[in-house]
Order: sequence, then structure tokens, then C-alpha cells
Amino acid sequence: MEKKKEIVRVLDSLEGLQKASPGPFFFTRVQARRQNEETGFWGKLASFLTKPSIALATLCLIFLLNAAALFYQHASSVASADPNEQSVTEEYNTTVATNSYYDENSEAR
Repeated sequence: MEKKKEIVRVLDSLEGLQKASPGPFFFTRVQARRQNEETGFWGKLASFLTKPSIALATLCLIFLLNAAALFYQHASSVASADPNEQSVTEEYNTTVATNSYYDENSEAR
């Protein structure tokens, strides 16, 4: 019986509760704080870099730099016909063998 009285007492204490509400100008202060955070250095940088025109220009620049690097690498490998490189290649026989054991013995089957 005592448990029922305790339960009734607890439930009766909840009757006077009201819905919680924020203080005056709460949302205005939150918005002002968010604006201050966005106007910082990183916020400005992020908003600048996320513009589609800037992102597309950055992507094109990366592709151009990659193409230039590939072109430069190809041009330097063609231009480097150094006789010393050829003699080193011949001396150490760094050519790749094209025949394999399987190719040689495939006729036996």
C-alpha cells in the first residue's frame, strides 16, 4: 500500500510542469554566434573554395599540372639518349627476356 502512495505522490508532483522554453532572444544570439564563426579565416576559406567555379578551376589546374609533368617526363626520357646509359645497359644486360618456359614447351603438348 505504501508503494502506491509513493507512486501517486510522484505522479502528482508532475502535474504542475510546464513546457520548457528558451530565454528571450536565444535564437538571435545563436545566429549571431554562427555568423561570427563563419566569418573567421577558415570559414571564409571554406566558403570560397566550395564555390563551383573555384572548384572547377582548381580541378582543371590539377589536370594541367599532371599533363605537364607527364609531358616533361616523356620529353626528358627521349632527350636522355646518353651513350653512358646504353653502355651500362649493355654491360649489365638489363633487357627483359620475352620467352618463358611455358612458351618454349608449348609445342611439346
